[in-house]
Amino acid sequence: MSKFRISEVMDNYINNTLKEEAEKQRQLDAFVRRMTSRSPDVADQYKVAPQPGHGPGTYQPRARATGKDVVSLFIPDSAFKSGDWQDFQRARDKAISWLRSHKYAVEEGQKLCWGPAFELDSSPLSYRDSDGVNWFNCGITEETDFWQARISASY
Repeated sequence: MSKFRISEVMDNYINNTLKEEAEKQRQLDAFVRRMTSRSPDVADQYKVAPQPGHGPGTYQPRARATGKDVVSLFIPDSAFKSGDWQDFQRARDKAISWLRSHKYAVEEGQKLCWGPAFELDSSPLSYRDSDGVNWFNCGITEETDFWQARISASY
């Protein structure tokens, strides 16, 4: 009879411990939900496009020397979230500025004179890589070429 009581006491202790652990886990889950969910902020209304560079929130422009002092420079469509001409120009200018200070990132960069000036190769206007990412040429200077590039990248 005493064995029965001991096992009953042990079962009650184990069940109480499990209930306490389950309650602690529920409280932790509720805390995490409260901390990670928030009301929409004004800043959430604006889409933040990644910047050229390395690390979180950035992308690596694709730069390749195609001739002496001529570089093909491409940025992904995620670099200009709104998809309009002005946003593309902003992203393009940032990528060109990035390239001026990161010429070592140019594939076949030995073709460059490493001076402050280089020309951008204007073709192709855009292409889609094997991952389905659309890349746009920073050599695009006309809005009509930009829209033509968007159309050709979508096929």
